[in-house]
Amino acid sequence: MVNNNPVRRLAATTVAVAALAAPLAACGSEDNPGRPQTTEQSKAASASPNMCGVQLSAGTRRALLHLAGSKEFESSGSQDSLSNTAKALVSGYGENGADDYGKEYDLCTVYGTTDTMGIDLSFQLPEGIPTSVSPKFKRYEMGELALSRPPKASLYMKCSSDAFGSDSGTVLIQGDLTNTQAPSRDDATVRKDNLNVLHTVSLAMAKELGCEGDADLPGQFSLPQES
Repeated sequence: MVNNNPVRRLAATTVAVAALAAPLAACGSEDNPGRPQTTEQSKAASASPNMCGVQLSAGTRRALLHLAGSKEFESSGSQDSLSNTAKALVSGYGENGADDYGKEYDLCTVYGTTDTMGIDLSFQLPEGIPTSVSPKFKRYEMGELALSRPPKASLYMKCSSDAFGSDSGTVLIQGDLTNTQAPSRDDATVRKDNLNVLHTVSLAMAKELGCEGDADLPGQFSLPQES
């Protein structure tokens, strides 16, 4: 049975603009427009187990800090970022269905305290699961498919939820993590940390959308088997 969720009661055609705008509300100063506005906000973000509306385990928080290259992190998102992005996905699917491919729905960006470039987290509605993948990526058995290399990771999951409409069937969702500061050379630890963070964010999205069986994602992260 599909999980109940407040998202299903939202009209798909009315939420897109507000949903996409809300994650930007916490953005910072003119010098660094993607960063939080105040030192107090930065300290609160780095100390909190919650990032952009997603609860982080101790292990996932360590992975995120390692990717950010810092002992603390800042975030461009807010407590409403997860729900707003979920609403935007529902709206995009309602308006365009599978033709929505290529449009990214930003969750937030996470920064190390000394960095100007951050770790971007986003979702999209892909046309399908890729059959041809660059050899730079490692393939993993998580969801429908997980791909990871140091600068980039993607996770594909199938969501069956009334949030997308009673006749929607199964909707394919792609979660993405991009870290332009990551080493270009292969690094198994970074690949694992990418998957750790992306799993946590994708699982939170599956729960927010009310995906049946949490879109077949495990409740806790462990390094999945390579495929």
